[in-house]
Amino acid sequence: MPAANRLSRNLRKILLITALSGLAGLMIGVVRAGENNFAIEAAYGALTGTIIGCGCTCFEFIGFSNSRLRAARRLPPVALLIGRTLAYSLVILFGLGISSVLVGDVLPWQEPEFSEVFLISATVAFFMSGAVEVTRLLGSEATLSLVSGRYNTPRLETRVVLFADLVGSTALAEKIGELEFHVFLQDVALDLAGPIEDTRGAVHRYVGDAVIVTWPLESGVKQADCLSCALEMHRTLATHASRYRKRFGTEPSLRVALHCGQVAAGEIGDWKKEIALLGDTMNTTARIERAANSLGSDTVLSDALVKHLPEQARTSLRRLPDYKAHGKQEPLRLWTTKI
Repeated sequence: MPAANRLSRNLRKILLITALSGLAGLMIGVVRAGENNFAIEAAYGALTGTIIGCGCTCFEFIGFSNSRLRAARRLPPVALLIGRTLAYSLVILFGLGISSVLVGDVLPWQEPEFSEVFLISATVAFFMSGAVEVTRLLGSEATLSLVSGRYNTPRLETRVVLFADLVGSTALAEKIGELEFHVFLQDVALDLAGPIEDTRGAVHRYVGDAVIVTWPLESGVKQADCLSCALEMHRTLATHASRYRKRFGTEPSLRVALHCGQVAAGEIGDWKKEIALLGDTMNTTARIERAANSLGSDTVLSDALVKHLPEQARTSLRRLPDYKAHGKQEPLRLWTTKI
């Protein structure tokens, strides 16, 4: 089901970007059109934009940004930048060429200004590729927030927070060494990217062998996406256990804590900026993760979060003993899955 959700979501993105590109091409064609060739220029622009939008997004979602293609995701950013630039340039030229054929116009490489068109296409493709890599580096939510200035001034938000921590990572690092352990963490991060993307979560930060994922409250509890993310994380690592055992001599497992509440979100830093989430909600989630270890459960949810989940999701949970966390006056009411 998660794979089907991912396919459906990517298909919707491809269709949306293709439609917007076609509309942009139509508008450019209309602007360029003279009185005598209005229909041809409009059709040429719309068709070119549609082909370019569809081609570039297919390359992106099926190839360059596909977390399942480990070889592609491990390429250096410069290699990805060059690869995207070449792929996008070819798509742009193909779009220009096929559109000319279909509308009965002169092929673009037969035009005297072809070299100028190609240079512009490559430049656009280069900046598109750079923008994609920056977005992947910071995360789409953080990139949009930094560009828009949403968090120039700290603001209170209600969020679902997930802490996922690897079990036994310290001993494994000592056993296989720091460099091999880093490769191990990269593999785990690539596997966990699928469940996070499928449930529309945003990676807030990687902290050593742990990952922090967040959702706005409404989207995180809708259809119990945050809980689905946690369960799919466990299932994904279990599915690939044999690969990890063969390569690293161990099978990764997680402890996952889920909580919700208000956080103060805002930019921190100057030359290197990031969106920081601060407050009791973050601290309490960290304590719930430690409680998971003490209570022997791999997935623990706070009572505050459970109250927001759909009824169907709550029926799959069972109460844990109250946990007295350090620094908290009241014991934490916690839940786990029945599975």
